[in-house]
Amino acid sequence: MTSSPSTGNAGPRALIIVDVQNDFTEGGALEVAGGDEAAYRIGLYLGQARRHYALVVTTQDWHIEPKDNHFIEYPAHCVAGSPGAALDPELSRGAGRQVTDLVDSQVHKGQYSGDLSGFSGVDESGHRLGDLLSHHRVQGVDVCGLAEDICVAATVRDALAAGLSARLLTDLSRATSARAAEATELELASGGAAVIESSAAWAREKTGTL
Repeated sequence: MTSSPSTGNAGPRALIIVDVQNDFTEGGALEVAGGDEAAYRIGLYLGQARRHYALVVTTQDWHIEPKDNHFIEYPAHCVAGSPGAALDPELSRGAGRQVTDLVDSQVHKGQYSGDLSGFSGVDESGHRLGDLLSHHRVQGVDVCGLAEDICVAATVRDALAAGLSARLLTDLSRATSARAAEATELELASGGAAVIESSAAWAREKTGTL
């Protein structure tokens, strides 16, 4: 599914890469099918499109001691500092370099809760994602990652609630199931997000129609 509300490319944009971590990719505690492939494709896209973004942020679950039964609802995963919480190395393989060299901020979330949205997290200096976006005068965000129907969707919803234009990059995201992906994309599109593939993200610039 693709939809294109009038989000446009005007104004500074940020790329938010949500929870592309070892525990959410193949072999992880909460693996999402196709997670490694998505990670590689995100890295490839970032290597090619970095110049378009005023800010690139990764978010990571970084659980220390969730207080809201998160580890009852889900198996233990992405424990702070553990290999499972680390970014998937396929990101760097796709980018052709250390992906963190292309990232401005790494936001950690869920330290003491099961918060899903990247907007609940903070970077190493304690800055919330919303503050980072405001500091860079970001007007729109492109969001991708894992899982599309859970943390990616929550981040898109919060971006829209903050008054930002939001685009879900479907080919750079993977959901827990095909049915979940379809339902999520319909919901986000009806809420005002653009649901597109990454190849369309800057198509108008390529044709000189920005």
